[in-house]
Amino acid sequence: MNFFTRAIKNVTRRMSKSILLAITFFLIGNLVIIGLGINNASEQAKIETRRKMRAVVSYETDYMAFYDYADALEGEEQQEAYKNYPSVKLEDIKSLMSDERVKTVNVVSTNMLYSNDFETVPLNNERESNGGGTMTYEDGTTVEYIEPDLKFQTNFFPNMIELEDKMYEIVEGRFYNQAEVDEGKMVCLITDKLASHNNLRVGDTITIDLISANDMRYYEQSGITDEDIHMTLEIIGIYHNNEELDENSDEYKWMSRYDSPDNTILAPALAYGNAFYKIGMKQYEYSKEQYPEDYTDVEVPTPESYTYVNKAVFLLDDPLNVDQFVADHQSDLKEFMKIDANNDTFKKLARPLDTLSLFSNIIVWIVAINAIVIITLVTALTLKTREYEIGVLLSIGVSKMKIVAQFFVELIIVALIGFTLSVVSGSLVAKQVGKMVMDYQVDTESQYGTLDDQNNGTIYWGETNYFTEISQDDLLEEYNVQINPMIIGEIYILGIGVVFISILIPSFMIMRFNPKKILMNQN
Repeated sequence: MNFFTRAIKNVTRRMSKSILLAITFFLIGNLVIIGLGINNASEQAKIETRRKMRAVVSYETDYMAFYDYADALEGEEQQEAYKNYPSVKLEDIKSLMSDERVKTVNVVSTNMLYSNDFETVPLNNERESNGGGTMTYEDGTTVEYIEPDLKFQTNFFPNMIELEDKMYEIVEGRFYNQAEVDEGKMVCLITDKLASHNNLRVGDTITIDLISANDMRYYEQSGITDEDIHMTLEIIGIYHNNEELDENSDEYKWMSRYDSPDNTILAPALAYGNAFYKIGMKQYEYSKEQYPEDYTDVEVPTPESYTYVNKAVFLLDDPLNVDQFVADHQSDLKEFMKIDANNDTFKKLARPLDTLSLFSNIIVWIVAINAIVIITLVTALTLKTREYEIGVLLSIGVSKMKIVAQFFVELIIVALIGFTLSVVSGSLVAKQVGKMVMDYQVDTESQYGTLDDQNNGTIYWGETNYFTEISQDDLLEEYNVQINPMIIGEIYILGIGVVFISILIPSFMIMRFNPKKILMNQN
């Protein structure tokens, strides 16, 4: 008779002991299922929420770190620090773009400008019906106020996150290419509504004013003419902006035309830089002539100096790659630069789930350790009552390893029965327990005011918050305790592991048994 058959017979013969052990494994299994179910639900909720978020990371100056550093300095050291203020460099952006996970990047600058030979799409809201008002200058002259009516949005690269996300959809023509970006070509894309309103087509040109006609009085003394403030652009594409406005909202009632999605013009970054460069050079030459002593250390303007890079926002191929992308490039960052993935907000909102994961893991470990101690003790005590059986088996030539294997199989059979029953009951209990624990945890966190103070950072005019705004409810909606095959597999693996470790000490005891002494003591 082999050890496997003997193990089955012993399990059925010592039924009361087997039932007690099965109940022990059953209780252990239920606690472990609840712990693993809650932990799995918490982790899966975070993964599913991440999956719904836009896969973006921003690269920008860590203002707080720099100001803390500079404020600690004094005198010339402080002046030198502010003079060498850290800024985003295009070469660093291109280095990050080489990562294969990057789909596109926005290095966007937005300016409010004025239409010249075409009309922007009207909003027909209360602001427009009330008129633009008047402006009084220092000399007492009163003129009608001319408000900017265009949003001029430029990028340093021939693609945009909005295009990848289908917020902008090209309906005619094309987007500008990298050569046009590098050369600062005077090309642009306009919205389909702006094109229809003015009967414009691809290949036509439009003229935009960098400065309003009323403000020219401040620039004429520098030798700046009306021609200098004109920027003529060729239309190479027409796109549809899918951003929708709520015409019934208070925000819409007092909205300016430049905030309308229909009046947004897209162009290469240096197109704006080249246009404003002419004005800047004339202002520079005039001021240098008037105040030469103040311009000894002032750098001569360049087209690039009018296209300041404030921030780069990278769109990745998968939201689940965001954290790894940040981790991979964190060590390569220059001083006072940072990569932000909105993790602070996400971690703050996920705090109840993290707490649940922590406690569920602790429960699983405590239960597993206690199970090992209990089963080891029960098995060791059982050896005393089975010494004669062991002595007989050893005397007839059964190896000690086979006896150990028999004890292991006995425990495995009982454990599998107990854990199988626990899978059925635990699946029913875990869902309810998980919900109760989550409700309690959320109530506790809310009591101390830690859940709803979400902050995505300061967003200035013209900037887009590309981070997906999430709430506590969005995250918790994904929390759902389900006992899936993976958890069931983990239960059985844990059970086998507990039995294996529990049998180690009794195995050492069996290895020291002497069959002759055992049989003599029995006699």
